[in-house]
Order: sequence, then structure tokens, then C-alpha cells
Amino acid sequence: MNKKIQIILWAIIAAIVCILIGGYIYVTVDRLTTGNMHPEVIFEIQDYGKVKMELYPEYAPNTVSNFIRLIEKGYYNNKVVYGKDDICLYVGRNSEGEIDNPKTSLIFDNVEENSEYDYEYTIPGEFIANGYDQNTLKHEKGVISLIRNDYTQYVGTLTKESYNSGNAQLGIMMGGDASNLNGSYASFAKVTEGMDVLENIYNNREVAPAEVTTNENGEETTQETGIDAFANYPVITSATVDTKGINYGDPNVEEAFDYQSYMYNLMSSYYGNN
Repeated sequence: MNKKIQIILWAIIAAIVCILIGGYIYVTVDRLTTGNMHPEVIFEIQDYGKVKMELYPEYAPNTVSNFIRLIEKGYYNNKVVYGKDDICLYVGRNSEGEIDNPKTSLIFDNVEENSEYDYEYTIPGEFIANGYDQNTLKHEKGVISLIRNDYTQYVGTLTKESYNSGNAQLGIMMGGDASNLNGSYASFAKVTEGMDVLENIYNNREVAPAEVTTNENGEETTQETGIDAFANYPVITSATVDTKGINYGDPNVEEAFDYQSYMYNLMSSYYGNN
């Protein structure tokens, strides 16, 4: 290789290095001056538009870590906005409107699918009632919270199981008084762009008729869930996350509580003793 070609190659390499260093310095300075090191998530909702969210690990670090991992693994792609109530939009079910709980093989690279370590998981509820005093993020308009179950309405002793039953379903606050959720649900993010997109869905999407079942006597019963399901679900075509170069690590998870088995064993024990 002659000297002229060597000089040209070294000049190209030097230029690339300068560009990379300059870009890194620009991003670093921008983040330091703006003070925004929070991860950012974008949901693209088909026929509606883009919704941008800011995540707050200072309030709920494990919830944020889990959310980031699910997005990176593609969990929210083709999930839907499935319903609403007086204060929330509900997000995260599959295209049939059914709950599709994630398993450990989805989020952990070292867990083999269908192995003994592959199970539906939940994460600890990061809110004050569950001992996470740092989570003071109020459930105001635009705030995003992790949905969990409330088994205590059926069995009063299952408080911890209820508190630690969330994993991937989301509630986005749309206004109204949600103060009763403060300290009892894990709020962890807020919509920063695209509230108009969500309001369009919330205010204009057609609600499906309530499900009616008929018993053996021909009597009809309307099933009340507390959530008005949409007739057609808005689809999240893609979900992406920018962690700003920060690694939030693996989330802390536990095997999901099997409520149906618990109730079966409880009833079996009750009737077995009578």
C-alpha cells in the first residue's frame, strides 16, 4: 500500500473517530444541561398516532426495569388499548382482548422456553402500602400505573398476593379523581407527548355491549367488569425505548400466584371438613 493511500485511510479513520467523539460529547452535554436522563418510550398506535412517555426509576425502579425489558423483547408490539373507565385507559392485552401474561423465558435470555424455570411471573408492587415509601408519584392525568389484581375482595387474607400481582398491564390516567390509587398502585411513568391521541381514543372509541350470559334456567345475567371494553381495539403497532445509554438491569420477579388453584384447594378443604 503506497503512502498516499495510507494517509487517506488514516484521515478517514480520524474523521470517523472525531464524529463519534463529537456525537458522544453532544449527547452527554445535552443530557447534563437539560437534566433529562429519564428513559423514554414511544407507542405507535395504528390509525391514531404516537404517544411518548417518560419513565421514572426514582419512584419505581423495578417496575421501570421490567417495563423496559418487555419493550426491548417486543412484548407490547401488537398489543391493544382494550377499554376505559371513569379515570383510565387500559393497555396491554392481546388482539383478542385477552390477558397475555409474560413468562420468564421472554425477559431472561438464560431461561429456556417451557423449562422448569419458565413461568408466568409478577413483580413486587412498588407503592407505599407495600412498603415502597419513595413512590410518591400521584395518579394525575397522563400518569401511567401498573395494573394489579385485588384478591382481597374475595379472600381478605390475600393482601400481599394482591399487592405483588402486577406484570405488564397498564392504566393511563385520563382525568377525574384517581387519588384513591395513590400509594396503592405502582405509578412509574407519564405521557409527555400524545395526550391528544389518547383523548381521541378515550372520547370517541365505540364501546362494546356488555357481555350477557344465560344460565340453565334461561335467566340472563349481564357481566359487570368495571371496564368498558372497546368494540374494536386500537393496536400498538410498535413500542420502542430509549434508555439514554443506562442499563437498568434485570427486573426482580416471582412466580405468579395461582388464584384458581388456591380457591380450589380452599374449597376442597372446607367441604372436606364438613
